[in-house]
Amino acid sequence: MENKYLFRLREFLDSGTPKAKITKVALCVLAVVSMPALVLIAASMGNAVQVFRQFKTSSRFSERQVSNSINYLRHKKLIEYCADKNGKTIIKITKKGETKLRAFDIELIKIKKPKKWDGKWRLVIFDIPVRFTKGRESLRYHLKNLGFSQFQKSAWIHPYPCEDEIIYITDFYGIGKYVEVLTVVSILREEKFRKYLKI
Repeated sequence: MENKYLFRLREFLDSGTPKAKITKVALCVLAVVSMPALVLIAASMGNAVQVFRQFKTSSRFSERQVSNSINYLRHKKLIEYCADKNGKTIIKITKKGETKLRAFDIELIKIKKPKKWDGKWRLVIFDIPVRFTKGRESLRYHLKNLGFSQFQKSAWIHPYPCEDEIIYITDFYGIGKYVEVLTVVSILREEKFRKYLKI
């Protein structure tokens, strides 16, 4: 999922999304640009603006907004300035910043719809301990957001392959071992779910 992760962030930056906040855009830019670009960003805010202009979503922000957003990210400890082996100052995304990015990346996940349905169902079932209540609620939120239909209290159904996406989401919340994805050939009252999921 690593390549998909960077691809989703880059796709978001190239989308021109009008409601994107500058701090979110700034963190995404820092995640996808090359290391030489990061050196330029730390050395000169003017160069930072040039780097940001590579992406459609970030092109509508002013130089001042870019500068303020990077300072804000640093203040919140989402990025840090450090020196490379040659003594040049570079910007590095912290573990806290990486966690923030991963959480945002999950919001960008979509389950790909194939040209033709294979006639199988994907059933996500889970039995998550009470101490992971936040993770359980987050999983339910994402399942609903991804277009799943609730099959039972702790079981959600979807018609298309989604194993990689579910693994990625559950690993992020630390609940992977409590979640299983089953591929089911047929179910009773299938028409109900076919109608709801529009297949």
